[in-house]
Amino acid sequence: MQNPLTVYELSQRIKTCVDNNPLLSNVWVKGEITGITYHSSGNIYFTLKDKDSLISAAFFRYMNSKLKFKLNEGQSIIALGSVVIYDKRGSYQLKVADIMLEGVGEIQLMLDELKKKLAKEGLFDASRKRSFPFLPKRIGIVTSPTGAALRDILKVALRRYPNLEIILAPAKVQGGDAPKSIIKAIKELNRDKWNVDLIIAGRGGGSVEDLLPFSDEGVVRAFAESRVPIISAVGHQIDHPISDEAADFAAPTPSAAAEFAVQDKSQLSASVNQFSRRMDYALRKIISSADGRLSNIETKKIFTEPKAAFEFKEYELDRISESLHYALNEKLRDSASRLEKCSRFEKDMILITRSKEMLFAKGAELLEKLSPLSTIARGYSVSLDSAGRIINSVDKAKQGENIKLLLSDGSLGCVVNSVNKGDVLGKEKEKN
Repeated sequence: MQNPLTVYELSQRIKTCVDNNPLLSNVWVKGEITGITYHSSGNIYFTLKDKDSLISAAFFRYMNSKLKFKLNEGQSIIALGSVVIYDKRGSYQLKVADIMLEGVGEIQLMLDELKKKLAKEGLFDASRKRSFPFLPKRIGIVTSPTGAALRDILKVALRRYPNLEIILAPAKVQGGDAPKSIIKAIKELNRDKWNVDLIIAGRGGGSVEDLLPFSDEGVVRAFAESRVPIISAVGHQIDHPISDEAADFAAPTPSAAAEFAVQDKSQLSASVNQFSRRMDYALRKIISSADGRLSNIETKKIFTEPKAAFEFKEYELDRISESLHYALNEKLRDSASRLEKCSRFEKDMILITRSKEMLFAKGAELLEKLSPLSTIARGYSVSLDSAGRIINSVDKAKQGENIKLLLSDGSLGCVVNSVNKGDVLGKEKEKN
């Protein structure tokens, strides 16, 4: 026999299985409400049943605060929720997150899917939204010509700005033909021939089915593709067709759309008058300030005694002229002195040059005397051996050797017949 589980342990196992089962989380459940209780805490408790079974349900306050209708006994609904286990009681319950009325619920599911699709395409991006003209001259309206929405828009718009031009593009706003009619009217008002500054498209309130044309995919795309800025004005404040998402602005009611689109002429006139008064006051203040400055300028000596100003300038001019004359004379004297010094320098350079020339001549004369060429010119010669070396001793000459004698006017080729060692006076000694 296995170890038995406690009741609590069994409940925990069941709870773990339920909590981890995706088939029991965020499921839509259809049924009829019975045994409903509105608790003082704000929570709503009821039983959801069909012909074969029933389940307890809890709709807590933090989840039901956005519910737009009252839950009643016997009401058929579709509830979104998750199954939870209360382990202490060993019971399970549907924890409700949202509720839709049956019938309407299927429509809402379809609209939610369409909204997700169009949002993914970027039709609702804020970057697509355009601003409206501050003071439109002509407004186009897309709605039923017999509906209350048109009367509300005309009443509010013309009360706020009687000079406003309004063009109606009549359209069916309910029934199967309504989407095509709305699309055609929006495209018509986008034509250049009508020259409208903005478009208001909408209708009065109604059931979910009545407002479906403004959640039609073609109509929503027509809102998004409108070249002219467009306002979605459908139903009451609690109604939000998909056209609200695609429009440049979504108004809670047709009257509110007119309030938003059209400026109040009386307020504008009052503002213009106020700005006019402020500008007049500012201009008067500027003129007064300029007048004071002009009066102050008029009292200055330059205007009261203009001749005195010229006399002072003449004095300044004379003083500057004298200064320039003195400076010029000083410059001339300095230049003359430098020129005189240059003249003396020239004489000194001549004397120095002549002295150097004399020294150069003496040096040249001395150099001439010391030159071997001068010695040769006096009858001497230079002997060179066959290798071109100077023979300055008989020891460097050999008998029978060809030598060259350099004279002042040429050279002689000679042969050494004999080598005699002795002095130049004829005292000879024959070389052995």
